[in-house]
Amino acid sequence: SATRTHIVGPDGTHGVTVHDTPVVRADMALLGRRLRSNARQAGVELLDHVGRIDPTLDGDRIVALDVEVTPPDRPARSVHVEAALFVDASGRRGVLRRRSPALAASCPEVHGDELCTAADHHLRIADADGARRFLDRHGAAPGEAVTMVGLAGGFSTRAITVSADLDEASVLVGCLANGRYGTGPRLLAQTRADEPWLGDSIDGGAGVIPLRRPYARFVAPGLALVGDAACQVFPGHGSGIGMGLLAGSLLADAVAGAADPGDERALWQYQATFQHRYGGLLAAYDAFRRMSTALGGAGVAKMVRAGLLTEDLARAGLDQRWQVPDRAAVPAMARRMAAVPSVAAKMLPLLARGQLL
Repeated sequence: SATRTHIVGPDGTHGVTVHDTPVVRADMALLGRRLRSNARQAGVELLDHVGRIDPTLDGDRIVALDVEVTPPDRPARSVHVEAALFVDASGRRGVLRRRSPALAASCPEVHGDELCTAADHHLRIADADGARRFLDRHGAAPGEAVTMVGLAGGFSTRAITVSADLDEASVLVGCLANGRYGTGPRLLAQTRADEPWLGDSIDGGAGVIPLRRPYARFVAPGLALVGDAACQVFPGHGSGIGMGLLAGSLLADAVAGAADPGDERALWQYQATFQHRYGGLLAAYDAFRRMSTALGGAGVAKMVRAGLLTEDLARAGLDQRWQVPDRAAVPAMARRMAAVPSVAAKMLPLLARGQLL
């Protein structure tokens, strides 16, 4: 866990430093391997290289799947699976969600400004002196994150964390996947060009993440959506792992001990609990995401220079909770907003709506 996060505008202007940051870095490749290992130890059969999935329906309820497995080094085979409950955690593609008649009207396809293209990589540091100069430029220390916002449209980020020993760096980049700002891999390539002290990639990945608030309905008889498949993502900055893990835990609690875990009454408890705890928060940050998109990179730069991104507000976003400015801070915030009326016109409705949600 880094002790501080430094947030800068698209032109490098320092915005705010978040002390005692709540952000915890995780090795996602290691997490994936660990989850698969734990699943195998629990008796789960993992099917990789799935080419086709054909569901069998009893009315609107999925009761079975016929899965075609096509490993590259062995003949293809078919696997028949029957279950009382199927969980779609397949990401934004929602391979079972798309095949559920009961969810068709409640789960529209996500596209354009509601998608984020992101890349997250660990890189070797090729020039330790260059890494030190980068840290010095931003008043940061090894192990602390330097996050640039607004570099490729209003909703965009580039976070660089240099390891304590100056041997490695983690780089997370993202922007809207609407075709106007490039892709996560392209932003990563641009980052390496801008910061030539970054060396070869050790590991990492890229993908497209849904940004909208969770679907109004993400359960149906015999089927529950979890994670990106349900749009259970933090819209403020596109983080989905934590919210997906929370959702999975709530689902397990809701169906534990149920005679029929696929019964919609049991599944509705999962949906109701998730929406009650997190629905308002995620809807508020969905509005924030639309505001930052509307501001554009130039508007975000103005917001940062005007001091409208305070430490309390930045920490709340990193901690994935909603924060309305303290009353004592309102006069100073009002003066700053008065200096940038074009930004204030977009921020004030957001703050009001977030308070209502």
